[in-house]
Amino acid sequence: MNKKPITILHLITTLDVGGAQMALLKLLPAMDRKIFAQRVISLDTIGPVGEKILELGIPVHALNLKRWKINLVGLIRLWHLIVLMRPQILQTWLYHADLLGFVVGRLASVRKIVWNIRGSYHDLTRYGHLTKWVIRVCSICSRYPNAIIYNSKAGLKFHRSLGYREKECIFIPNGFDTDKFKANQKIQTALKKRLCLHAGERSSSNSHDIHVGKDISLIGLIARYDAMKDHPTFVRAASQLLEANKNLCFVLVGRGITWDNEKLAGQIPPHLKNHFQLLGERVDMEAIIPGLDILCSSSYGEGFPNVIGEAMSCEVPCVVTNVGDSALIVGSTGKVVPPGDPETLAKGIIELLGMPAEKRLELGREARKRIKKYFSLNKIVSDYEYFYRQVAES
Repeated sequence: MNKKPITILHLITTLDVGGAQMALLKLLPAMDRKIFAQRVISLDTIGPVGEKILELGIPVHALNLKRWKINLVGLIRLWHLIVLMRPQILQTWLYHADLLGFVVGRLASVRKIVWNIRGSYHDLTRYGHLTKWVIRVCSICSRYPNAIIYNSKAGLKFHRSLGYREKECIFIPNGFDTDKFKANQKIQTALKKRLCLHAGERSSSNSHDIHVGKDISLIGLIARYDAMKDHPTFVRAASQLLEANKNLCFVLVGRGITWDNEKLAGQIPPHLKNHFQLLGERVDMEAIIPGLDILCSSSYGEGFPNVIGEAMSCEVPCVVTNVGDSALIVGSTGKVVPPGDPETLAKGIIELLGMPAEKRLELGREARKRIKKYFSLNKIVSDYEYFYRQVAES
């Protein structure tokens, strides 16, 4: 007689585009549906990632609660859904879901609760009182979940320093779909055309516009607008580079990355705005990343950034700050610089741009080989499946 599938309920703070959400989106369809039956609840709205999950035929429920407006009615609805689904494992993602999932999951008599922590260092002075409170309360409660998954070694070390439990912790890094993310010259050409950077096109007569007829380099920063991502350092580095080389375009993508964001737009010098493209939130990164010449990560705090692995899989060399597991991912295939230092970040970009074309191409090929060897999606999915079976049987 066949065993019933192990029911896993994933509870996540939000299903807007982000590293944790994209990791969940990659994990769900790859796991064996004969062995695992999966469900998803978002504390917030369904969001663009939730829509993608629904397309996979996996049920998604949205409680439409904002993190700062958790109420009794919402908690009762969450309890009711958990009771109806009767999961064998409640897997929570991100701090607010970790805390609420632990409390409500216990009230709903869930036997196996697992946290999934996705970040590493946080400068708590840059965050609101509620987030700081949730992180501190989670550190106290961390001894009670059955296990905690960390996606970065740096995150495991940092959270232990905050008082998080030391036992029943497991490191499972992010995995990358190298069939989906791969080099594509046609995408780069199309991206340059779409950004009005193709030879023969100009955005205006401004003397600081990109010159036509020259080889334009696209340098990307893909991150939501968040203090931890340190967009100001990236913008300052970009401005320094543009003083010496006008044939650069800086492509910024992520939630809150639009010209309507006055705080971000105000950081970009007016005479250089034509060199910046703010594309907002996107879920089709496979149509953006292969078009870049270089990808940057300017964060002062990270866990295991998806975008670095995706860029490397597309043979795009990376310049990253030495935070979280970024240096571990890149290895010797890119440049690692200190956080908060625009001069050094600019220098790293210059070193990659100054390489002979073939050498930079070879660096990109080595980056893809590294992802396939250490961080393939198939390997990470196998690690999750093995872990969940062990938890369910314990």
